[in-house]
Amino acid sequence: MTAQTPAIRSKWWYLLPIFLGIIGGVIAWVALKSSDRKLAKNCLIMGIVLAVIVMVLFVSLLTYSDNLNLITQFGSLSDTGDFGFRFKIDTP
Repeated sequence: MTAQTPAIRSKWWYLLPIFLGIIGGVIAWVALKSSDRKLAKNCLIMGIVLAVIVMVLFVSLLTYSDNLNLITQFGSLSDTGDFGFRFKIDTP
């Protein structure tokens, strides 16, 4: 019986969750779970954490944007009925 040495995987696997978020973390986890469980788990956690950070940043920027302030000050445009279009055709 020979002792198996654990395969050392490249740290390039971390790029998958960085660029693809949760999906990249799951792909890395599936690909690495049998050979390097620690790296697989870290990639999955990184994908989840980065996705949460992106969602928090998106929601915080959305709530403090000028567009949202205009909507809350003037109300929704769809409620006013101002979506009727008038066309004027000038004939010579």
